Amino acid sequence: MAISQQNQVQIENVAGEALDTFAKVAEAAQSELDSSTQGVTPTNVAVNNTFTGTEAVKTQSNISSNTRDGYHLLCKEPAIARVVVEDEDGVRQTYYICRKSTVSLDNHEIKLASYRSPVGRLASMPVGDGLTLPRGGETVEVEIIEVARFHPEFSSAEWDARNSSFHGESYGPITVESLRALLKKSAGDDIDESLLDSLLSEETDEGLIVEGLRRNVIKKMGLRDQPILDQYQDEIFRLPLDSQLLILGAPGTGKTTTLIRRLGQKLDIDFLDENEKRLVQADNPTGRQRHSESWIMFTPTELLKLYVKEAFAKEGVAAPDDRIRTWTSFRDNLARNQFKILRSATSNSGFRMNPSRPAETLAPDTIIRQTVFFEDFDNWQREAFLQEMNDAARKLGKHSSPEISNFGDRAIRFIEKSGTSPRPSLFADLLGLSGEIQTTLGRLKEESDKLIRSTLNLLVNKDRQFLDDLAKFLESLAESDEEPDDQEADDEDSENTPRFGRQAAFTRYFQAVRAVSRSKAGKRKISPKSNTGKILDWIGDRLPQDSDLLTIGESLVVQSALRWFVNPVRRYVDGTPGRYRQFRRLRQAENRWFSQKDFSRSDLHPIEVDAILLAMLQISDEIVTGPRILSDSEGPVQAIVERMEDLYQTQVLVDEVTDFSPLQQACMAKLARPGIRSFFACGDFNQRVTSWGTRTQTDMDWALPKIQTREITVAYRQTRNLHDFARKIVEVSGESSAEAVLPKYAENEGVPPLLAVGMDDLERKSRWLEERIKEIERSLHELPSIAILVNSEDEVLPVAEGLGDTLSDLNIRVVPCPNGQVRGNESEVRVFSVEHIKVLEFEAVFFVGLDRLAEQHPDLFDKYLYVGATRAATYLGLTCETDLPEPMKGLADLFGESWA
Repeated sequence: MAISQQNQVQIENVAGEALDTFAKVAEAAQSELDSSTQGVTPTNVAVNNTFTGTEAVKTQSNISSNTRDGYHLLCKEPAIARVVVEDEDGVRQTYYICRKSTVSLDNHEIKLASYRSPVGRLASMPVGDGLTLPRGGETVEVEIIEVARFHPEFSSAEWDARNSSFHGESYGPITVESLRALLKKSAGDDIDESLLDSLLSEETDEGLIVEGLRRNVIKKMGLRDQPILDQYQDEIFRLPLDSQLLILGAPGTGKTTTLIRRLGQKLDIDFLDENEKRLVQADNPTGRQRHSESWIMFTPTELLKLYVKEAFAKEGVAAPDDRIRTWTSFRDNLARNQFKILRSATSNSGFRMNPSRPAETLAPDTIIRQTVFFEDFDNWQREAFLQEMNDAARKLGKHSSPEISNFGDRAIRFIEKSGTSPRPSLFADLLGLSGEIQTTLGRLKEESDKLIRSTLNLLVNKDRQFLDDLAKFLESLAESDEEPDDQEADDEDSENTPRFGRQAAFTRYFQAVRAVSRSKAGKRKISPKSNTGKILDWIGDRLPQDSDLLTIGESLVVQSALRWFVNPVRRYVDGTPGRYRQFRRLRQAENRWFSQKDFSRSDLHPIEVDAILLAMLQISDEIVTGPRILSDSEGPVQAIVERMEDLYQTQVLVDEVTDFSPLQQACMAKLARPGIRSFFACGDFNQRVTSWGTRTQTDMDWALPKIQTREITVAYRQTRNLHDFARKIVEVSGESSAEAVLPKYAENEGVPPLLAVGMDDLERKSRWLEERIKEIERSLHELPSIAILVNSEDEVLPVAEGLGDTLSDLNIRVVPCPNGQVRGNESEVRVFSVEHIKVLEFEAVFFVGLDRLAEQHPDLFDKYLYVGATRAATYLGLTCETDLPEPMKGLADLFGESWA
């Protein structure tokens, strides 16, 4: 393009200054690294302040790993932007913006600032806009005069920057392909070249400066690195730490990037404002967890987790596996090891869940109406708990012993004061009773246990093999699907019960005697089909005398009522799975929520696990945030409080939030530390590819009633042709498309998508794909990132092998990616099952057998097509074995036949 001589000189001057600054910043950073490893006292490090040269000298002993990581990053990427501003007095100042950290430079005319700092926002703003900056303890209004954005690289012993954008008051925006090449061209302007060399040089030089913003070819699979957010994304990522925010936007609008950049900034405590620092300190006064480690991010797939970790690495954020999780793995751990909902090797009393083959326990519409289902269960179980507690108190109040009846009367007053729901204040009131009741309970238990133990002593004296024989019998019952036999079982009976050996036999004998004693006192029978019934049948007449059984039973009835008030919080929280069993029996009998088919009473659908877990998390959170006496207590409530303290995180982030159910989101929200409740999520309702996912804003508001929604509307990934095609897919499916516009000044047009029908065998598909890939490589002069999408995991390997044979003559490797786990090298074509493609982006994407996809997934077909189509930046190709699926036939006019 032709620009004025004055602007040409200005751009060349900026290019020279930028390359010189890159070298100085990298050299200074390397010097700091060398000093720290050699034991030399480092010089100033400008990590904490906006401007360099103002932070006190740091010694080697207190250089943090975070600071060293910042130096390493500067050595690879010295700066990402250059901004010139003018203040109210007409004084101009040049800032170089670094991604994370800064160092001191001898040249004080050039100031360095971290992008995470308030000054860093300059890099996101357009020329002509104004900003208020801190300066010397005050503020100053400045106007942006020039903005240049860089992608630095070091090769052949010198610095360069590729596809840098420049925008000034009188020019731009323009893209400079190479700063180093631009300067070399300028240096040779006065050389007397031959006509041939001049003509060749002119053709080469024309590509150095391009009008507008050049679209970068996607060469590798992963998340796009966007060092600088646009001004709208930038505003969002700088919102206060205690925000609850949902970012919505069409594919390619940078939602995930904004989320990642926000976490990077909010983890760096030096860049938190004073209010945010107070929040962090107030909610973690014991220092139980370091702020930099107090966060968790959820992604829907393992593949996305992998690439998010890579993106965090570019930000200099340590992201171990326990910080970035899929909900499935996190939920399974909570339900099995923390909240004991699921059975384990040490406990056979919990439920079973198989995520890969979900149990058919729920009615078909329950998943869609899961929020109503949960509310029904939660309301029922809270009322049931309060009613049972009230029954226990009244039972005690009628006891002949004044000591025990007094306990009951006091408990009744507290319960009536609580109203219709178990409020945290009720448990605070009951704390005063627990100590006294524990003493009485201990005495009664000792008396009843003595009677049982004396009988067992007589048995083992008569038959030393009794416990061993019982233990062998118990092994045959270990895998029984029966529900717990006695809902009134002692707390100590239902947890940490040995499963094998003499200790297990001893414990189960006690449990069986207690159960038969209760049955006699309550004049009810024990089912012979239950585990307890089978054990009693094996024991036969080797029980205490009937009079002793009745005495034990009457005592156990009182003990059971007393036990409600020893640790009611624990019974309230950890008793939730047991109440769910009762709820499920009740509602199934009413033909509500649950399947009428036969299913094992021990099996749970994953949605059921989410519901139980959410109820337990909500109750626990209410206790922690209730009266201070509960969380401060070192008594029975402590275990519940400590469990939540271990789970709480200062920041909770969720990527592709619409793939998670409202119940799952509500669980995630309860992990956000009270007092801050920082929750940051991003997604697009049109990209939901799970049947249980969040469908509407109403679902989102149910999970997080205080969440605010922001939309990002500038879509950077796709050309206009593919962008318009994606919008048409949404329109045809009857949904409303997210508002999105293409960026100004960018190369937006592109080529149309292609369609091939009648591709009913692998060889024909492979030949068609080969021709399209050859066209792409010829057009770009290189092989970009290419994904082939198939309909199931079973098709990944056959398609990869068939296409690989076809492309072998071109020396192009085709890599199968089963379960989305194998990635390959940059110059390889990858084959995925369509469900693993979420969030990633490629220069070219091909669907294989689109019509079969519609047959296999009629309810999610349009979502899969939309998500897959929006992974492609420039090239999109579709094949059908017969013809376009009926819903998409209206789009036939949008397709071309080739890109030749």
